[in-house]
Amino acid sequence: MQQTVAEWAAPRSSQPMRSLLLGVTPDIALMPWPPTMSLIAMDSACGMVRSVWPGDLPGRRHALCANWSSLPLPAASCDIVLGDGSMNCLRFPGPVRALAESVHSVLREDGLFLLRCYARPTPCERPEDVFTDLLRNAISTFHHFKFRLLMAVQQTPEQGVCVNDVYTAWARRHIDVPALCAQTGWAPETVRTIDLYQGSATVHTFPSLPDFRSVLDDLFEEVSVSIHSYELSECCPTLVMRPRRAGCLSKGTR
Repeated sequence: MQQTVAEWAAPRSSQPMRSLLLGVTPDIALMPWPPTMSLIAMDSACGMVRSVWPGDLPGRRHALCANWSSLPLPAASCDIVLGDGSMNCLRFPGPVRALAESVHSVLREDGLFLLRCYARPTPCERPEDVFTDLLRNAISTFHHFKFRLLMAVQQTPEQGVCVNDVYTAWARRHIDVPALCAQTGWAPETVRTIDLYQGSATVHTFPSLPDFRSVLDDLFEEVSVSIHSYELSECCPTLVMRPRRAGCLSKGTR
């Protein structure tokens, strides 16, 4: 994201620019920004803003609580919009499409939409496959295990996955946590983070990359897709897109 923003901004360095961050991801907020570009971050969860945001800088960056599907910004007022898993927080496809329409509205015609998607692989693995790898010590971190299990438990992107269902799948296996920690070297408190899923109504969605494209292609032209080399990066593609002009919108948006 940093490289893409820098390359886009270089020929425009003499003019003020605005970027919008969907969420309050600290690593994105703290990355080096072009000197004439300001950053505004928006998240509907005010608690996330208070606990995660690295702080406002007058004239440079600030955060506020807002609904992504109805962004409180004028039309064509942003040069760059960025999101890290932002669409995975929404139900598919309706709310995902509403966010795409909202982003399209606030982007300038020559702007860019940078989105890292958490995309379910095709074909998707089964929960039992994930537990098999867990017990044979073939998963590097417990967070990678949870990520894989979330995607494996999901039946369809339209249904998404309730995190309580993931906790139930975990609890049914009666995993010996001390033995697991001794085998993997993971800290018990890290493994116990899955207990936070118990009783939660939170739902995440993991469309496949073709599913994401089926919604985004109506409004955006894909410039590039990047898949890096870290573990599970094949499930975390970063899309760079530019808005389609009004006369070139795909049939589904007319």
